[in-house]
Amino acid sequence: MLVGNYNHKLDSKGRTVLPARFRGELGNAVVATIGIDKCIALYPISRWEELILKLKDLSSFKKKTREFRRVLLSMAMEQEIDGSGRILLPQNLRRYADIEQEITLIGSEDHLEIWDTKKWESHLESVLPDFSDIAEDLESI
Repeated sequence: MLVGNYNHKLDSKGRTVLPARFRGELGNAVVATIGIDKCIALYPISRWEELILKLKDLSSFKKKTREFRRVLLSMAMEQEIDGSGRILLPQNLRRYADIEQEITLIGSEDHLEIWDTKKWESHLESVLPDFSDIAEDLESI
């Protein structure tokens, strides 16, 4: 399970080192794509394949389904994790997430999210005051 958060920096080529704790869960390659909240999402290959099967089951006759599928899949790229545990974050994904150099890697159970650190801190500050209310709205937790 991917949990926790780590602060890192990107090098001049747009690469970052994945924490060893995450690497064991991710394997040697991941699929990088856009995340839901202006971040980059990294999926282990097995989890990505499960997601693709779920997307196939959605109706292509619904506009929102088509648009979601198009954008998610068109932005997706398989990325190798090198021997030093580094991964390249593609420029188009960095641009989407407004990532410059300081990043925060967030474990989100079955995938990782990579945020610009300032944006993550701002997001966290906006969510924490309502955390109890959010928990109240969740069903069967």
